[in-house]
Amino acid sequence: MPSFNARTDEDEQMDDFSIDDERLTDALQQLRLINQYLSGYSTTMSFLKPYLRSRAKAMHPKTRILDVGTGIADFPEHIIQWADQNLPNHEIEIVAIDANPVTVAFAQKTLSERLPKRLSDRIHVETADALSLPYADGAFDLAIGAMFLHHFPNDAAAKIVRSMQRVSRDGILINDLHRHPLAYYGIYTLTRVFPAAPMVRNDGPISVLRGFEAPELAAIAQTANLPNVSIRWRFPFRWLLTTVTL
Repeated sequence: MPSFNARTDEDEQMDDFSIDDERLTDALQQLRLINQYLSGYSTTMSFLKPYLRSRAKAMHPKTRILDVGTGIADFPEHIIQWADQNLPNHEIEIVAIDANPVTVAFAQKTLSERLPKRLSDRIHVETADALSLPYADGAFDLAIGAMFLHHFPNDAAAKIVRSMQRVSRDGILINDLHRHPLAYYGIYTLTRVFPAAPMVRNDGPISVLRGFEAPELAAIAQTANLPNVSIRWRFPFRWLLTTVTL
């Protein structure tokens, strides 16, 4: 039985950039289903919907978002589709970054196939390092990260959120995993009962063991000197950390 007392430093296969074939792309596709059915999208949107509505109501002409560690860019896709249906007069642009150029190329291809051009043009997928964001201070209105921060040890995570805060005028929004036995055995079981890509089957339980307890997120935020930090639990086994004041 694994220990849940502290975050594991066991590597996930997705962090091995030498894996650049269908093992990676199959896993990226399946993460879309996990985010849909295990509250990935709804956790982020629980805060993002009122944030975007408040900006539209205040007559801001545009909202510019940075998505750090975007993977297949499914969160930007979900956000743009929601905004197109619910805030059609408010312009949203998302810059989505990932450090793996193979993942970036696959995300660009997938977006062009899944979205009409008028929507895919609002998402710019770029190769960039989250530990050294190549953007000016305040270049974005909001910086988000979903199911990404747990890939890093605490010191690197603090550096990442500090950098995200730097490039965002309003603040940051982090959605990540709660390390808990039920979450671990739940994803372990689901990825064996239902068809799962080998990388998802391997990485899912490890991701939970790399997840957080609330005090650990609070310590990361304190190390990064983040202002106005709010940490909320979302069902099932998600944390939502934000520095944005609505």
